[in-house]
Amino acid sequence: MKSYDLYAELELITPEAKKEAQQALRAAKSPLKKIWQFAQGIQKHWANGSEPRIKQRWDSDGNPYYEVYDPISRQRLHCNSELEVRAWLEQRYYID
Repeated sequence: MKSYDLYAELELITPEAKKEAQQALRAAKSPLKKIWQFAQGIQKHWANGSEPRIKQRWDSDGNPYYEVYDPISRQRLHCNSELEVRAWLEQRYYID
């Protein structure tokens, strides 16, 4: 006999009661999970809201390029090299 089954037997927990408790726990987790996911989305937005987004892509010939988006200025940039991206990032912080 498994230890959990022994516990259930000692506590007089019927299989039906166990099943009902598991269903109630799942039902309670569902709204909490949605709230947790919503809170994580807000935190992610605020934490990364002003940071530039940089994605590396490849054209049809297999050459890499970078798509850059600055959420503050709403500027989009297409760079052909990592060096261009770095130069843009540097000048971004030194604009008066």
